[in-house]
Amino acid sequence: MRRLATALLLLAGTCWIGAAFASAQTTPTATLASEQQMKLFYQQGIARVKGGWVLSGTNAIARVDDKFRPEVTVNPAIPTEWRVKGYNHVGDIDVVGDYVYAPWEQADYTKGEQVTARYLVKNLKFVDATIVAQHENSFVTVDPKTKILYSFDNFGGDAFFRYDLREGFAPLPPLAMSAFVDKVQGADVRGGAIWLSTTDPNNGLYRVDLKTGVVDALGSAGHPGGEGEGIDATPLPSGRLHTLTVDAAGAPIWLGHFRVTG
Repeated sequence: MRRLATALLLLAGTCWIGAAFASAQTTPTATLASEQQMKLFYQQGIARVKGGWVLSGTNAIARVDDKFRPEVTVNPAIPTEWRVKGYNHVGDIDVVGDYVYAPWEQADYTKGEQVTARYLVKNLKFVDATIVAQHENSFVTVDPKTKILYSFDNFGGDAFFRYDLREGFAPLPPLAMSAFVDKVQGADVRGGAIWLSTTDPNNGLYRVDLKTGVVDALGSAGHPGGEGEGIDATPLPSGRLHTLTVDAAGAPIWLGHFRVTG
């Protein structure tokens, strides 16, 4: 009996150590692989397209090739009829199918009214704009499988606002998160998760499980004192995550490429 009890204790200890090791191994962590300097013009958003990227500035959208040479640029990106209503800021964009989805903001957040617009990917021609009942609109991201668009009501939050694009922007029940994430400036749906970039004191990066809402902190986009902006989560040889961060000095813009382990 004594030998059996000892064996069971050893087995239990081994299982506990194995479980702890597995838990540590599955905690996701973002590690900088490389980064490059970008022009200040492209300081808001980033989305991958075949052969290049779509980038957004404060009131501009551009499609560039893999060497970041401009192919199409729209400046100003917000049409006059919307600018006169106070809309003067484009946030972190997303690209799904034929469209670029772009969040627009007007500065009076008490109105509880912002806009999400669409542009054609091929020529960045403005298509339409939809008013959404949000106080702020710093990012939009679209699940390419479900055609559900995600955003936040404010810069920080513990739930995603969701809209069904197949039903004309019909609101859906929010996706609750396991933790509050503050000052979110960018997001991208990929691989069963929403990846977030923030402009909190650490320019934090996060992963939110699409099914459970569980939030994992991944680390920092770097350049503390600067401002974290857009994010893209397309797996590329350069990395798993691609983030825009404004340097603490105000320039340049850093495009960081991150590997994600766990």
